[in-house]
Amino acid sequence: MNSLSARSDSRKRFLQLHPVNATSGGTYSFKNGLPLIKFDISSAMMPTLLDGGALRLSGIMSAFQGAAGTTQLTPANLNFLDGLSGINQLIESITISSKRLNSVLERITNYYRLVPSITSGMNGMKDFETRLSHFAGQHSTNALTRPALNVYNQFDRNGLVTAANQSGQAFSTPLYCGLFQSGEDIDLSSVSGTGGLVIEILLRSDVGTIFGTDAAANGASYKLKDLVLTCPIYEMGGESAMMRQQSVNQFNFNTWSSMFQTLNTSASVVAMTPGLGRVSSCIVNFITASDLGNQNFNSCRLGPVAEFRQLRWSKNGALFPLQYRQQTVAEQNNNVAKAAAGDQFSYHTYNLNTDMYRTYLEALTTDRYNKVRNTLQAYNNWSGGSTDRTQNSGRDGVTPQTCDGIGILYDAYGSGTNFQTVVWSFEANYSATNQLRVNATPTDIANNIDGTAATAQAAVVYFLNKNTLLLSSMGIDVQR
Repeated sequence: MNSLSARSDSRKRFLQLHPVNATSGGTYSFKNGLPLIKFDISSAMMPTLLDGGALRLSGIMSAFQGAAGTTQLTPANLNFLDGLSGINQLIESITISSKRLNSVLERITNYYRLVPSITSGMNGMKDFETRLSHFAGQHSTNALTRPALNVYNQFDRNGLVTAANQSGQAFSTPLYCGLFQSGEDIDLSSVSGTGGLVIEILLRSDVGTIFGTDAAANGASYKLKDLVLTCPIYEMGGESAMMRQQSVNQFNFNTWSSMFQTLNTSASVVAMTPGLGRVSSCIVNFITASDLGNQNFNSCRLGPVAEFRQLRWSKNGALFPLQYRQQTVAEQNNNVAKAAAGDQFSYHTYNLNTDMYRTYLEALTTDRYNKVRNTLQAYNNWSGGSTDRTQNSGRDGVTPQTCDGIGILYDAYGSGTNFQTVVWSFEANYSATNQLRVNATPTDIANNIDGTAATAQAAVVYFLNKNTLLLSSMGIDVQR
């Protein structure tokens, strides 16, 4: 029985849950509170369906500075949250467990880097400045993010509200977990379903969240309070409920798994055995490795990597699923080879990796390119395009970043590709000597991977895997 037919004989309610591990102060942070947020969604005897796509985490976020973490941030200073992540930049990992199965259904590590790929790849500028802006304070441009930081810091600094009454920025964000975004309702019943869920959200350290020159100098920190998890549920009754409890019900859902690697050379290979049996797609995003853990820089940004020349996807060393190497039109942009050494435009290149963008968007949407409707992925998009962006674009919060990434769709229609015991890999070739001139002074910026720590790139790999739960009064069977 699918979710739509089940809803026809049901009653909709909204549950509002508070964290079960709340302290007397009710704040969550690394400096002055708990870093772990835990929600318990109870089970029911009758079939009760949770609409995961409409689930929302709400609360109030405030930012501070100083060793004590009690002084409001100075509005004029350079303090930023990533525009593509918003409040989600504060989350390190999310774990979802079935109470009946007493087992983890999904655990997403490096959640803060998955969210900007999903939001920028599947939403356009209008979505960011309307729907997503209200959800989690997200914006498609750095320029619009900067003045909004005053809102992140406090409710009002213009004399309308006294400092003692400033309450922070309200948010209400979805959770971008595969389990919740799979398109099927989750039965919470102790008889025919998962027996309830436990959601654990681990927050990030202050160093990895609010960033910027002043954020690092002032030791910027954050706290969350008044947290509520809003769960839309459908309580079934009548004949539909009886039929569901007497049947074996199939629940199909997705899960995200992540791995971390570092690229040190211009010809880099990332290889591993994921141990996953039904992989739908894979995405990879990049950032200069030295930026991670440095509060001067944006740890969520999606950077391009040097001049991308070639990309090869493999399974057990053989080309798969593409039977060819993906090529770009990027050309080496080396100072020495340029005739007009003092001319800014002598170093002007367009890195239009069209084929790679296509497969990346297919991996995010798990569908063919012609089904893509909204995205920030455009070569001339000021807020997330590919034109003249170096691998450190957007790191300081002042200049615009890109929304780059690579990805591949393994199966748009079937049961996924088996990587349980075989080696998954990709090989990427970049420029080793490229320098990009960015202004007429002239100034050259390294845009390569030359084997040094300064240019090494961190690659976070995410696999989207299909899973199936067979649910009945006799128990649960998991197929991964």
